[in-house]
Amino acid sequence: MIAALHLAGIALLVAGAAQGTLLFGLGGLAYLLGLRHAFDIDHIAVIDNVSRKLIDDERSPAFVGFAFSAGHSTVVFLLCVLVVLTAGALAGRLEGIAALGSVIGTVASATFLSVMAAFNARLVWQLWQRYAGRSTSVDESRPGQGMLSRLVGRSTAWIDRGWKMYPLGFVFGLGFDTATEVALLGLSAGAAQHAGWPPWTIMALPLLFAAGMTSLDSINGWLMQRAYRWGADSRRRLGFNLAITALSVAVAGLVAAVEWTGLALDHLAPTSGPAEAIAHLPSAALGALILLSCLALWWWARRRGRAAALSG
Repeated sequence: MIAALHLAGIALLVAGAAQGTLLFGLGGLAYLLGLRHAFDIDHIAVIDNVSRKLIDDERSPAFVGFAFSAGHSTVVFLLCVLVVLTAGALAGRLEGIAALGSVIGTVASATFLSVMAAFNARLVWQLWQRYAGRSTSVDESRPGQGMLSRLVGRSTAWIDRGWKMYPLGFVFGLGFDTATEVALLGLSAGAAQHAGWPPWTIMALPLLFAAGMTSLDSINGWLMQRAYRWGADSRRRLGFNLAITALSVAVAGLVAAVEWTGLALDHLAPTSGPAEAIAHLPSAALGALILLSCLALWWWARRRGRAAALSG
């Protein structure tokens, strides 16, 4: 499917070659915007936390990254179609549309991440009990003893397959307030107004954006699936499992805090100071840092495990 997105986008670029080289430049830019958007911290947090949840439920987290990204891309694609079909008439209204979508998408994102942070925080506690020798199985304290545990369990129970991330990604996509998505819509609007450019050639832009984003989101999902499964393979790797699960909880909690703070500043009482600083943390840079931290932790744990095996 990812290959099909690449082929379709490139085919439309080649078919529109008669329009000049500018379309190729815009296509390359749209692809880079998709790659960059996949590093947004909300993508990293959702994919990592859902992968951890599915593995704990003994379900396969395959396609988590792809399905989430595909749902997200669907919203962007439909909006680009709308912009192109109206010949850029919506270009001047993008800010208003983005403002409405931002509220819907951000509330959905912050709520979901808050719930996932609570769910995986329970796993951290169970893993810590096992790591400290107070429990022999993570399953002993499942399924949740209190009201909060039952509430969290029910609210996440519907995500039992990787493909179910598609509707979640679609809802997240409604909050197209990020610079990359607005930039793509702006590119499409500008191209729609360019003399002599058929609308179908311009659709290469959202296709290439989706190709870039789904590629990196799928890689992220695959890497986290391998990391979590490796951590669950033996008791010796329990420390790694505990550390990376705790990291996923911290990431989900951080992103939820950033999004709730941003909503409060935008719609309640805008202020300056720590709250504003939290709301404007660099999303893509943090996402890349977190993904690299997970991979570094995995590499370190594997290296220590091999060294211990050789010495034992």
